[in-house]
Amino acid sequence: MNTTTLKHLCAAWPLIAATALLMPAAVAAQQAKASQQAAPTLTPCYAKNLSDRMLCGSIRRPLDAAAPSQGASIDIHFAVLPAINPQHKQEAVLAFAGGPGQSAFDAAATFAYALRYARESRDILLVDQRGTGKSGLLQCDGLDLTSQFALDENNLDIVSMTRSETELCRDKLQVDLSHYTTVAAAADFEAVRLALGYQHLHLYGGSYGTRMAQEYMRQYPSAVLTATLDGVVPFNQSFGAMGAASDASLEAIYTYCDASPECRQQFPNARSQLQQLQQTLTERSISTTVRHPRTFELIELKLTRAKLQQALRFALYRNSTRAMLPLVIDQASKGDYSALIGLMLAQDFAADLSVGVNFAVVCGEDRPFWTAKSQAEFAKSYLGQSWLQGAKTSCDVWQVTPVAADYTAPLQTDTPVLLLSGGLDPVTPPGWAELAMVKMRNARHLVAPHATHIVASQSCAPKLISQFINQQSAAELDERCLQQELRKAFLTNANGTAMPTATALAASPTYTTISAQE
Repeated sequence: MNTTTLKHLCAAWPLIAATALLMPAAVAAQQAKASQQAAPTLTPCYAKNLSDRMLCGSIRRPLDAAAPSQGASIDIHFAVLPAINPQHKQEAVLAFAGGPGQSAFDAAATFAYALRYARESRDILLVDQRGTGKSGLLQCDGLDLTSQFALDENNLDIVSMTRSETELCRDKLQVDLSHYTTVAAAADFEAVRLALGYQHLHLYGGSYGTRMAQEYMRQYPSAVLTATLDGVVPFNQSFGAMGAASDASLEAIYTYCDASPECRQQFPNARSQLQQLQQTLTERSISTTVRHPRTFELIELKLTRAKLQQALRFALYRNSTRAMLPLVIDQASKGDYSALIGLMLAQDFAADLSVGVNFAVVCGEDRPFWTAKSQAEFAKSYLGQSWLQGAKTSCDVWQVTPVAADYTAPLQTDTPVLLLSGGLDPVTPPGWAELAMVKMRNARHLVAPHATHIVASQSCAPKLISQFINQQSAAELDERCLQQELRKAFLTNANGTAMPTATALAASPTYTTISAQE
């Protein structure tokens, strides 16, 4: 969100604070009286990187829905980002965070940006899913960055280490992760809706949040007016398939470089350099000393294939870092790892995710549906194979109760659904949205061909989302703005870039708009 917009919203706050506070509280009070439960208290609060004041509260929920009066309870925390001009007081846009395991509160600034036009007339509702953020975060201690850099995965028994660390985490948390699946969490979001008195919701989910949104729609269809799914994760797609998506997204960079005279001239052997570095690191680790990317102290680095692939994976999420990759690999191939370790810093973000929720989803909703065929597909990519091995070992420790056998059935709904995909997405490619929408009878799939993961963060999608919500239909949306060129010029040296040419621009894959209507 730009500075001008932030100042505008801050200035508008005194005019909308009272309205935003009274609307949900008044309706919730009526419902609370009927149910003999106290309405949640809303207090002003702030989120990281967001200057707008929100209203925060919590409700208490049973941990085990099957035994609500006998077992433990959990406090579910939420925040309301009030509408600029609350014209639809009985509606809100409920935003679901990704991960699995991300805190919606921590992502408040991202949601505020993606839903900035929708917020003009409707509240934005953020709920920390059980086990994440303020709602009983399930997290265990991990290695600090210095220790991660010094770890030599090539000379360790990764399976034994993973099992040992998972057992320590399990013993620390002492929880049954079966209570933290997507299926179990849906009722908490509905309870928050009822507590705040919203009659209907518009859903927005990003990445794993799209699966959470679909499950909420499946359980509470009458509460939902529209749903926007951005970077779609279907019920019938395993997270193990992300390896193939990452490989395809990486290949697109080198295809684009080959079509760019400037990039091709500067890096004539770009693809072979990457392949050679991958092969070298598969056979042996490279030991060196580098500057810590935060403290700049000299630290030990054991560069391995695992570290390289994770750095590449996270670099694929943004066009700005994608444009660096030919140069980064060129330098690393010549023994200069300074740029590479900058990309490796992104791996540290996983420390903010809920370990418990992540494994609740993987072990309860993913692993039970693996087949010999699907596992063979995962293993075709390095990342897929690594994920498969780690998931097998960890799930054997967690012993999460599988969800119902019909969980993977595609969502059947008449509710208007807008699906958004980035053509360069390294995690949730456009094909995943097509799998999700086969039973959606009022759905439209739009692809931004040059976008990466989460289209609303890098395109005109926020305006389209607002129009979709207002019209409660995607039929009339003009998606031409999604064709905008978003790729960055390749970084060819530490000081300059190679501007894309018409030939390079034409090298990008194109996708058609897909609709599913009955």
